[in-house]
Amino acid sequence: MLGSEIEAALEELRLIRELDPPANSRGRRKEHGLYLRRRGEDFIVTKKASELGPFASRRRVTLAARALAASTPEELDGLLRGGPLPRLRARLLHLAENLRYEEARLRDRIEALEHVVERLRRLERLRGLELCLIAPAVERNWQKAFFVCGGGVCGVRPLPPGAGARLEIEAGLALCRVARERAGEALTPEQAEDLLLVDGFIRRPPPELAVLPLDAGQITAHLMGRRFPRAA
Repeated sequence: MLGSEIEAALEELRLIRELDPPANSRGRRKEHGLYLRRRGEDFIVTKKASELGPFASRRRVTLAARALAASTPEELDGLLRGGPLPRLRARLLHLAENLRYEEARLRDRIEALEHVVERLRRLERLRGLELCLIAPAVERNWQKAFFVCGGGVCGVRPLPPGAGARLEIEAGLALCRVARERAGEALTPEQAEDLLLVDGFIRRPPPELAVLPLDAGQITAHLMGRRFPRAA
């Protein structure tokens, strides 16, 4: 038994990775750790980590790589703002007006690139999160703190009632300082999965979840300022 929805969701994800049960493996993509990488004028799909990824669908990321081929340096610098999409959409309109057979192929590539750009935007936003999520623990009057920093869930600490919680908060913040030093590294597939999962709880937090900044004073004040519900 676990104390909160977010703890249960993260534990479920961990067990799926570890045990790979058949019921989950059928719906879970085996190649969810795919990246785009520049090679000359083209882009290739690879499992070697880069700043462009990770992605889950090989077909979609392959189509996006073809759409990115021959992009200008300016377009690539502005990839999160759409990159070559305006130019490609203008070409698509021209092909449609002239009833050219290339239209359907280009349309598929543009759609794939739109999905890739949207995912990169979301991951870029999530890797910049610096938050502490507080949820009930199973033990009476205990809480659990989930520290999000440096592109992932960098620490989970139990928070006992009383002065002992401050020591755990400081330990969690120390983990965040270490995580910040790795913030420029490419996201692993596991980090991306964790961030996407946590993002759902941040956007629509259940009643028992508190979303706080990485500030020891604010976290401590929150713990002292309310009576916590007992975990079911």
